[in-house]
Amino acid sequence: MLTVLIVLAVALAGGLVYLSRLPKDYEVRRSLTMHADRQAVFDRVRDFRTWDDWSPWLLHEPDAKRDFSAAEDQQGGYYTWDGRSIGAGRLTHVRFDAPGRIEQRLEIQRPFKSGSDVRWEFAETDGGTEVAWYLRGSMPFLLRPMIPLVREMIGKDYELGLVLLRGQLDPDAPQPELRFEGETTLKPQSALVIPFSGGMEAMVRAMEDGFPRLAGHLASLGVAPGGPPFSAYHKVNVKKNRFECDMAIPASADSAAGPFSRKEFSGGRYYRVTLAGGYDYLELAWYAAVAHVRMVKLKLDKHRPMLEVYENDPSGVASPKELRTALYLPLR
Repeated sequence: MLTVLIVLAVALAGGLVYLSRLPKDYEVRRSLTMHADRQAVFDRVRDFRTWDDWSPWLLHEPDAKRDFSAAEDQQGGYYTWDGRSIGAGRLTHVRFDAPGRIEQRLEIQRPFKSGSDVRWEFAETDGGTEVAWYLRGSMPFLLRPMIPLVREMIGKDYELGLVLLRGQLDPDAPQPELRFEGETTLKPQSALVIPFSGGMEAMVRAMEDGFPRLAGHLASLGVAPGGPPFSAYHKVNVKKNRFECDMAIPASADSAAGPFSRKEFSGGRYYRVTLAGGYDYLELAWYAAVAHVRMVKLKLDKHRPMLEVYENDPSGVASPKELRTALYLPLR
């Protein structure tokens, strides 16, 4: 027993030493250049009533309760939110240095209490404004190992928010439109596939080559596809830049596979999210989709692939804004 206690004490001491060496503070910064006047950007950000149009959090729960102080677009002004999925909190304007800087205080009440300093910087550039969005916070002692994950999550939210803000200020700018459409059931389907394993850049090249080959094979057989092409992601490790997926086109079970493989997809219960916009925004769309499913307390089924369905043909649209992609997240 004494030996066990000594081992536990040494392990605990080692863990405490490890935690004590981790930084408690962290900072997130994301920036984007927008073809908009600096004063116009400053005014849009300081007016909390416009945040409904571009906030990366309110996007998940548009009907969340929101209240505004008097003169909410001035120093000392604030707004509060209270939602089932996005939690509750308050954001306050602390200081303005118009039109170059806004300092804010973020106070989260739910799902956990925390406070952070937020600031915006607006710098003139050739033909536009560089908008930089910062957050500085700290983590409790025992939660310090989570800082890299928290920093990455906030960073993705900031990237999405900046893109949406740019779309409000510059209607000609590319922008995504996300819709969280809810649960659905997919039927089983048979498809011709090309498997892939590797990094992001190689995957993009493989898809540019693979989907036309699959479509060409079906055309040579005189067989119409059984549905739009899709990618089925079996394993994804963004951190290690590793993807295992199938490029797939639905085809009847009796159509000849030729040089390709055939795979049966079981269907089942999924959560559907749609992206209107270019494929450049798929990474942000997937991040938002997974975050949304977690917010609404649903569990992902890791034994079935996530599906990325290309609902229209890029060659048939005049602009990337017209592209439509459906993301299907498998649910338990």
